[in-house]
Amino acid sequence: MATPFHVEIVTPERTVYSGEADEVSMRTDSGEIAFLAHHEDFIGAADVTVVRVTTPGGGDGTEHGGEVRIAVHGGFVHVDQDENSVRILAGVAELAGEIDVERARRALEAAEASEVPATPQAAATHDAETGPVVARPSGSLLAMLEPDAPEAAARRARVRLEAAGAAAPT
Repeated sequence: MATPFHVEIVTPERTVYSGEADEVSMRTDSGEIAFLAHHEDFIGAADVTVVRVTTPGGGDGTEHGGEVRIAVHGGFVHVDQDENSVRILAGVAELAGEIDVERARRALEAAEASEVPATPQAAATHDAETGPVVARPSGSLLAMLEPDAPEAAARRARVRLEAAGAAAPT
């Protein structure tokens, strides 16, 4: 049986989720990551992502916990091993049940209709052996730098639909 730990997801307006968890999984700028009890200290940038919080079971080993899904539109994640806790600080976050699915679908359709294929901005570095190395900025960085861009709006709408368990329009 997993050892539970404390999870808190907060925005400037409110605490979106606070409770015990067996696991938290999400996407950061470094990629997909899952946190379990007593995870080593960690600080990272949260991508525009669905955070999945697996809640503890019934304690007798026969009842399975549930899953809480939260759409997070960037921010930061902090894991404190000493406190056995995970905190996500987000500008915007919504529980799956709070998401207006039809509004998210309309937002996605509008964003996709106004998207213009573009060459992503890139930051160049230099490798002594191979020459210039081009790295694309992360999705969360692009969303922060250009929040009104159609690509950023489409990513947010897709995450909201995924969190709500709804299919994106085809």
